[in-house]
Amino acid sequence: MCDVVTALKIGTAVMQYRNQRAVAKSQIKANEQTRKNSDQAYLNDLSKIDREYVSTSREKKAEEFRLSQERNKKQAQALNLNAGNGDKIIQDIAGTYDLQFLDVARDYETDIIKLMGQESEAYAAQQRRYNNIRPVPMPSQTGLMLQVATIGAEGYQKFKDNQKPDTGEVVAP
Repeated sequence: MCDVVTALKIGTAVMQYRNQRAVAKSQIKANEQTRKNSDQAYLNDLSKIDREYVSTSREKKAEEFRLSQERNKKQAQALNLNAGNGDKIIQDIAGTYDLQFLDVARDYETDIIKLMGQESEAYAAQQRRYNNIRPVPMPSQTGLMLQVATIGAEGYQKFKDNQKPDTGEVVAP
């Protein structure tokens, strides 16, 4: 009842389904690895940004300390030289160094804003990598069954068409 061509078509359909399924599974694994790599890259970016935060804070503290030591030194020198009114000397030196402290604070805030931007860029890069991962369609088992049924029906119809109308004998094609 089933000819060789029909059997081969069914076998081919089943093998195509299995191959498509194997390809889909391997692509799913590759996508998972891509996600893991993307997550690791994002964490590396955040770690680098955190180190820069620490470095920036350390630089700010070191500069503030240097400026305060320099201010103390200038005040002590001016007072030891008895160069005039002590209050005015301190006010003059303190005013100069207060402006330098403001410059240090401004530079620090600029660095912090830049680092916050880098965090946003790192997150956006991760999202772009995620968005480039295409979804993997799994082959349809129902589609395979319909294809096998169609091939079987075509084979059966071909078999019926090749029978002699009166005797039921098969006519050679």
